[in-house]
Amino acid sequence: MDFKLEFGYDLKNNILLGDEISPDNCRFWDLNQKNDIIVSLDKDRFRNDLGGLIEAYSEIHRRINDFLKPN
Repeated sequence: MDFKLEFGYDLKNNILLGDEISPDNCRFWDLNQKNDIIVSLDKDRFRNDLGGLIEAYSEIHRRINDFLKPN
């Protein structure tokens, strides 16, 4: 995964995150171990007309939720 974040300052010089982490501003790839095919799970699915955009975004959502669940 690669991504960019944009930060700024408020009037009290606090650093603020001015961006989001989502499939629209990150690159997410999934490596299929069976045949070593790299599958895009981000906005490239739309750009390259690969289909399955909702399924890919739902998979990212599921994985993030699984990661954030307390042990």
